Amino acid sequence: MNALRRIVAFVAAQRLAILALALLVLLPVFAAPKLRMPGGTYAWLFVIDITESMNVRDVDARKPDESRLDRAKASTIAALANLPCGSTAAVALSAGTDTVTLFEPLEVCAHFPAIEQAVRNIDWRMAWDGDSRIEAALINAIGEAERRHLDLAFVTDGDEAPHVDVPRLGDLLALRGPVHGWLLGVGSAEPHPVPRLDADNRIVGYWTAIDAAQQGFHPNLVEAIGHASAEDLEKSGALDEVVEHRSALRAAYLQQLGTAAGLGYETADKDDALARLVVDAAFRRQENADRDVRFVFGLAAALLLLIDRLNLLRATRSRPRGVPAPGLLAR
Repeated sequence: MNALRRIVAFVAAQRLAILALALLVLLPVFAAPKLRMPGGTYAWLFVIDITESMNVRDVDARKPDESRLDRAKASTIAALANLPCGSTAAVALSAGTDTVTLFEPLEVCAHFPAIEQAVRNIDWRMAWDGDSRIEAALINAIGEAERRHLDLAFVTDGDEAPHVDVPRLGDLLALRGPVHGWLLGVGSAEPHPVPRLDADNRIVGYWTAIDAAQQGFHPNLVEAIGHASAEDLEKSGALDEVVEHRSALRAAYLQQLGTAAGLGYETADKDDALARLVVDAAFRRQENADRDVRFVFGLAAALLLLIDRLNLLRATRSRPRGVPAPGLLAR
């Protein structure tokens, strides 16, 4: 009996050693170790349209307060979170004919909190032009992406003032090739009035047809506007051709631009739409980068625990009846 007790005590001591080793192996996990290894990465320039039509709240009937800009920012953050470590990203704003890059490409894992906060703080009041010329802005965005060797994700409703029904496309066709990526459309296909917002982003009114005409988008109405009231112009039907005060997602127009530029097109029907697109295998790059290796230590610890359980099971099956299991010796 004493011999059996010694055997059981030995097994119990072995269990303690294995458990201690498993704990020791697990400790490096808390230091978030990384190892530089080759693997798949991505490099993106995310461009967000911040013009006034992006304030229209029509992206989800279940979320009446969610604007197109809100959806654009949420889609960009979800895409950033889905990129593997080693990937790089920059963020830019689009208004008028320009695209302005906020910061140079940063590694997404090391700098994710800063990038996320920068995107969350994007506001329509940062726009230097309330109107947009999507084709010209896209040309500038492609140039920004090409200079940084990035793929391009341009998030917009495609709305312009004045509307362009037939884009020229020549300049985009000339740029086709070096930069690949996506145009992501946000908004509803049904026209909605463009809101006026106060300092707290509350809707205090909407743009009207006379407002759009006064911006000079319809030169043939300039003289009429100066000699008639808004009420008279509306009654006479003179403003029927004015559409810029209402906005809708112009998916067909964006598809035209995308095809000319060599970019794909998708609609942001959900926040994760862009997240799936940016990790498409077509955009993967094989590069050396710091990889998170915490899983290696976690697997090693799990393997030691499995060995411990197997040893315990084997000892339990092999001991004579009436002998306590390791760790349960009578005192």
